Amino acid sequence: YQEHGVTPSPHMAGLMASAILSDTVMFKSPTCTKRDVAMAERMARIANVSLEELGQKIFSASWSDDKSAHELLFTDFKDFHIAGHDLGVGQITCVNSAHILERKDEFLREMEHTMEEKHYSLMLLMLTDVLLEGTQLIYLGDEETIRQAFSPDAKNNTVFLPRVMSRKKQIIPALSAMWG
Repeated sequence: YQEHGVTPSPHMAGLMASAILSDTVMFKSPTCTKRDVAMAERMARIANVSLEELGQKIFSASWSDDKSAHELLFTDFKDFHIAGHDLGVGQITCVNSAHILERKDEFLREMEHTMEEKHYSLMLLMLTDVLLEGTQLIYLGDEETIRQAFSPDAKNNTVFLPRVMSRKKQIIPALSAMWG
């Protein structure tokens, strides 16, 4: 739009603001740039929307009690191979990780089945909480690996990782550094 000197419609500006908020996890992701913030603010002015309210709606919609553990686990899921280790990492970006964590046992059953099926050495589910600015990590596999890579507080298949918002920029690099 800028290249052509055109102002987007309020509807289109709202969609673009939503896309930026989603991609940057409400500006809390380490991938967020100053340009992202400036452009989202500009689009919000055109659309006459609050970025805070819009972000809350976006990340509240990513979770539903109606969805199965399987559905939630695999909505945003990626396979990785790092230094001879196969693993899977799912991510749910939300505004209420404590509520989702109540279904931990369901997720662990689904994760256990998937680990056996795909021969993973590690499986992770990130409950990335926009309001807490961190991730509740549910994991299956070697607990010592989790402690070394992320936190000595890891126990009972969960650990909270403050300021961890990105699978690509934070979770995978920590495992890659540890496994070489």
